[in-house]
Amino acid sequence: MPVTLTIRLHLPLMLAFLVFGLLQAGCSSDQEEQFVDVTGTPHSPLHGSEGDLVVIIFSSTDCPIANAMAPELERAHQEAVGQGGRFYLVHARRDLQDATAVKHASEYSLSMPVLIDHDHALVEHFDAKVTPEAFVLQFTGPDEYEIAYTGSINNLYGSVGNRRTKATEHYLREAITSISTGNNIEVKERQPFGCFIEREQ
Repeated sequence: MPVTLTIRLHLPLMLAFLVFGLLQAGCSSDQEEQFVDVTGTPHSPLHGSEGDLVVIIFSSTDCPIANAMAPELERAHQEAVGQGGRFYLVHARRDLQDATAVKHASEYSLSMPVLIDHDHALVEHFDAKVTPEAFVLQFTGPDEYEIAYTGSINNLYGSVGNRRTKATEHYLREAITSISTGNNIEVKERQPFGCFIEREQ
């Protein structure tokens, strides 16, 4: 059985802020966490070597905003892979079945590895709030990374229910390109708009 890392955020408020600060500054993985995708292939998205690029997108099969981002997610996936990076689509619904996720990926022409976060291990690790929500990891050493960018995929939505005809700014792809070329990401966090991730109380 693959081992998953689950972080429970039952901490006093001050300690919670400390954990958030550490997450933004840099993270490390002490265990061999593996997550099996919908084809049965194991992945270790939280493990890597210095210079590695990993993109994690929290998504949902039934969120209209997430589905509207599908073409852009595939373009970002190709961009990341072309730069030697890894790209994962993580469904946040605990009860989602593999067959449903496979069908969804086929219908929306998504070719990246698709994970279902049944235990919300990744949701809680990154404190993801909505779908879609992006986390771009830049590894600074063995199994140590910084969150180089987090938030919106692009500016297709200015807010929930406020959709542009066409996106004019592509935040995720710009972050991937900046990391690959060694340039700074000017805005490292943008407010994501989407469907709230339901968590157990």
